[in-house]
Amino acid sequence: MNGVHDNNQTPNLQCLPSLCRGIYNRVAQKLGCDPSYVSRVARGERKSAAISEALRAEIQITWAKVSEGIAESTDRAPKRKASAAAD
Repeated sequence: MNGVHDNNQTPNLQCLPSLCRGIYNRVAQKLGCDPSYVSRVARGERKSAAISEALRAEIQITWAKVSEGIAESTDRAPKRKASAAAD
């Protein structure tokens, strides 16, 4: 699955580089700079208060969306039946 979360309730970390590129691209578009510069600020190679703040905000938005997706997938997951040993 390409998402951050699969049906087994474990995160799929293979999508993280793509997720970061998306964040860098959105921040770069908002601030009118190059995504590679945003990446360098994120890695600490360059300093920019505006980019750092925009990254912080975008990460919070993205995290909230991911958390909502996890909650929704948990709500839709079938309930587990009690084991026979519990009877």
